[in-house]
Amino acid sequence: MNVRWEAEVAALGADHLAPSSALAARASALLQQLATEAAAALPDAARAVATCQPAMAALVNVANVALRAAEALGVGSVAAALAALQRGVELDRKAAALALCEQLQTPVRVVTTSASANVVEALQALRRQDLLTGVVCSESRPLLEGTALARWLVDQGFATTLVTDAALAEWLVPGSVFLAGTDAILPAGIANKRGTRLFAAWARLASVPRYVLATRDKLYPPALAGCFADPMRPANELVQNPPPGLVIDNRAFDVSPRDVWTAVLVGSQPLAAAEASGDHALAAGLAQLLDPRT
Repeated sequence: MNVRWEAEVAALGADHLAPSSALAARASALLQQLATEAAAALPDAARAVATCQPAMAALVNVANVALRAAEALGVGSVAAALAALQRGVELDRKAAALALCEQLQTPVRVVTTSASANVVEALQALRRQDLLTGVVCSESRPLLEGTALARWLVDQGFATTLVTDAALAEWLVPGSVFLAGTDAILPAGIANKRGTRLFAAWARLASVPRYVLATRDKLYPPALAGCFADPMRPANELVQNPPPGLVIDNRAFDVSPRDVWTAVLVGSQPLAAAEASGDHALAAGLAQLLDPRT
């Protein structure tokens, strides 16, 4: 792969602030450009995209769609295939928001962690239907993406409360619902910002409804589920100049059991229906990731 493309993929892998939807858009633009200008590099670039942040299903799916299109119809079809994926994701986001509204009978306070485009879409839909009394965001350390979300929500006129991560469970009380996005839906469970599993378990104990809102690109290709990984993030995200001997545990994600959630909505569909429908085949070019010799 050309040094230029290697640098762009490396930048994708190093970006821990952008949401997965933004990273997927950048990866899509890169692969479309490669399909036009350097088609021979497309398979290597797609594999690099799929593995640069191995917890993010959206990147894996962008790579898979691009390679499947190229393998089946030629590189000229890559742009159209990726555009179709993006349209489907956008439709799913709106559909999941409306499906959530249908689940609720009375106005609720939404409690959330991290920052998810799917949750934001749902908040907007709930407000339009007079089903939202307010939003509670955890700060989401160490990168404070929840704080950034809270600032944005206030700018948009939402009644918003920002709390420390440790305090979020205090807001999981009757009259609230816990909403989360996801970075990957796996056979073993739902991957999201670290801490989500604890909040979901507490919400279940408190009889607070719990929903994951997802789009089709968050379904990790089943054949590649073993490639999912949650590597350590840089130690300096937690502490500058750690003393010798200090162990830093800075993983970004956890995986919560599927049955801890009231519902996982993929667009308008519950998770089981979404997994049963659609075409989840793996591109031959990505199947190489399953070969330990590659």
